[in-house]
Amino acid sequence: MTPEGASGAGGATAASPALSTVPAAVPAGSFILKVTAACNLNCPYCYMFNLRDQTYLGRPRVMAPDVLAAAARRIGEHLAAQQLPETSVTFHGGEPLLAGRDWFREAVPELRRHAGSAQLRLGVQTNATLLDAAWLDLFAELGVSVSVSLDGTPEAHDQTRVDHAGRGTYRATERGLRLLLEHPARAQLFGGVLCVMDPQQSGLAIYRHFRALGIDRMDFLWPLAHNWDDPPARPGAFARYLIPVFDAWWDENDPRVLVRFFFDVLKLLLGGRHHIDALGGDPVNIAVIEVDGSLEPLDALRACGHGLTLTGLNVAHDPVAALGTVPLYQAAVQGQAGLHAGTCGQCDLREVCGGGYLPNRYSRARGFDNPNVYCMDLQTVILHVARRARADADALLALAAPPPSGAFAAP
Repeated sequence: MTPEGASGAGGATAASPALSTVPAAVPAGSFILKVTAACNLNCPYCYMFNLRDQTYLGRPRVMAPDVLAAAARRIGEHLAAQQLPETSVTFHGGEPLLAGRDWFREAVPELRRHAGSAQLRLGVQTNATLLDAAWLDLFAELGVSVSVSLDGTPEAHDQTRVDHAGRGTYRATERGLRLLLEHPARAQLFGGVLCVMDPQQSGLAIYRHFRALGIDRMDFLWPLAHNWDDPPARPGAFARYLIPVFDAWWDENDPRVLVRFFFDVLKLLLGGRHHIDALGGDPVNIAVIEVDGSLEPLDALRACGHGLTLTGLNVAHDPVAALGTVPLYQAAVQGQAGLHAGTCGQCDLREVCGGGYLPNRYSRARGFDNPNVYCMDLQTVILHVARRARADADALLALAAPPPSGAFAAP
């Protein structure tokens, strides 16, 4: 693929004038630690390796011990300076398990030591092909939850999640996932399954497959390949994928089963808060620490252009708070204030949708000052969820209504 855009400090591109230049008032609240810049898979939609950004080529394969030590120290300093009682740190890649078990044996105690009294929620995102009993026992011992990338049925998964020889990886992923689901510490270990949506596949078939595997925590992700410079070919296709999934989940009516996107839509419809950065328009105050120690905003933004997330900052010499001066980080934390004034500003669903996922709003001409490229799909899904929830609520209210006058009167 040909990289797009130009790199520069602060992620400067042709779209930079559309970004805020006001220093960010929202400090980083969670962290992604890029353990590796390598992967044993070669998924065509991967924003790290196969979309518009190629910065991984100039980075080491695995985070070195001195970089890890500096990252842990900077996270601890940030927690203390911002008086944060807790944070999450996600071990990410590439494929983080390529770093080896000894890397994690060193990393987790180092992070906890520098965090002091602050609570750390630790998780790892993996393709599960390398998971075995030894890995799972280690993560259970260290208190690290494990989330797995699985794109559905064997046929769907093997279309996109392939190795470097082009071979499907479903069988290897399922083997690792089953070990995770059958582990004695599953309740603490299992973080859920992430599935990147493909409108060529049946969302309903994938949901049913997940449930047959015993998966009770899952999320469906919007592809990062599409923005206003490369919009999806069929508007509405993702709504047609998601609505049958919602109906199946809703009709199952099992509170133990979580589909994160739908759960958060429902919470937002009821005026609550959400936990994902693809909805709601809350600030995306995530700090990414790259494999070489570089400090960057949300890593998914690199899907928008080559070098877009480069800042010139590094944990070797910069505090985490320095991200607040970076225009791209400022754009990510603008929340509702950063929504497109014309389309989003007039939309009744803006408090729920929040503009959707930031990378899907990008264009080289206007930066992120656009509605979401999946706007039609988001509206259709949210309205469907609202209609079904309202219908069931009305039915419950009817059951709870007081009896009509004279009912049950004594003869």
